[in-house]
Amino acid sequence: MIKNSLLFCIYFIGIACFTLNAQDMLVATKVSPKASVMQRIGTTDVTVVYHSPSAKKRKIFGGIVPYDFVVDGVEYPWRAGSNENTTIEFTHDVRVQGQPLAKGKYGLHIYVREKEWTFIFSNKSDSWGSFSYKKEEDALRVTAIPEQGPYQEWLNYQFVSRKPESAFLELQWSNTKCGIKIEVDVTSNVLADLKAKEEKTVDDYIKIAQLTVAKDPTDIDEALQYVEKSIAVGKEFRNVMLKSNLLLKKGMVKESEQNGEQALALGKGFPYHYYYPLSFMLLEGNKSKTFEILSEMLKKEPDNWIANLAMGEYYIKDGNQEKATFHFGKAYEHAGERSKPYTRYMYLSNKLILEQM
Repeated sequence: MIKNSLLFCIYFIGIACFTLNAQDMLVATKVSPKASVMQRIGTTDVTVVYHSPSAKKRKIFGGIVPYDFVVDGVEYPWRAGSNENTTIEFTHDVRVQGQPLAKGKYGLHIYVREKEWTFIFSNKSDSWGSFSYKKEEDALRVTAIPEQGPYQEWLNYQFVSRKPESAFLELQWSNTKCGIKIEVDVTSNVLADLKAKEEKTVDDYIKIAQLTVAKDPTDIDEALQYVEKSIAVGKEFRNVMLKSNLLLKKGMVKESEQNGEQALALGKGFPYHYYYPLSFMLLEGNKSKTFEILSEMLKKEPDNWIANLAMGEYYIKDGNQEKATFHFGKAYEHAGERSKPYTRYMYLSNKLILEQM
């Protein structure tokens, strides 16, 4: 009898706890639903996960989120949302308000003052809000100035003023908004990702070499080492031509010419007929060089669809719609089945532009 009573009590307590947890989850969902926002900056994903309360005509900042919340010398920052800890995660190292912050997941807290906010990135991301916050667990603190903004009933995070290597993460609630600038080093991040790959391809080594000199033009010798690794995996037009260009930067003219001749002998496909000639126009601003190379290619192979496609691109940049349409048409006529849809689109869209001129 006692055993049965004990089992009943345990069962009752379990059911009660489950019911309370279910009710808590239901209330939290209705009152402050969970939300998230993710933005890719360069190659870096930035993800904020939070719970979004509503204003309900209450005074928010300086009200339910008090200013200068310090008791007995201890700061109590706001958890930047409701319910659980607000978190922010970065897939690469970043700079926040100009300060470095390592990749990883952080608890996000905000110490709110009337005219200045302190955004706190805590190494402890799994605590329950700011109740168990400890200053010694800070990874970074940065300040930002709050501003008046359009009314926002529900707390919202949004990425604004986006650029290729930066964006502002802006908190918006009630009539207030406040943002922090997040910056990334795309070249360094791509380099790090490529170098971390266990099995690298011809293309991986080419990209590492190109990014190495893009990051530091004096690192030609290091870039050449990666080109040699690319050639070891498979010699082709792209890596041999890159070697030629790097040798020329070192002043090794004879060696550069020799490798250039080897590259042209290997020339085939998109790298040779498309990217190589267009690179002079797009990267160096040398339109005449692009035209010279493509003209010579089409003289030898007038039906080469890739060279015709590249010549169409050249004439678009040159402002000659009629000749661009002609070469896109030739590309469509001679392209293989796999490339027919793209060349057809380029031909028909440019034909329509020409007809409407």
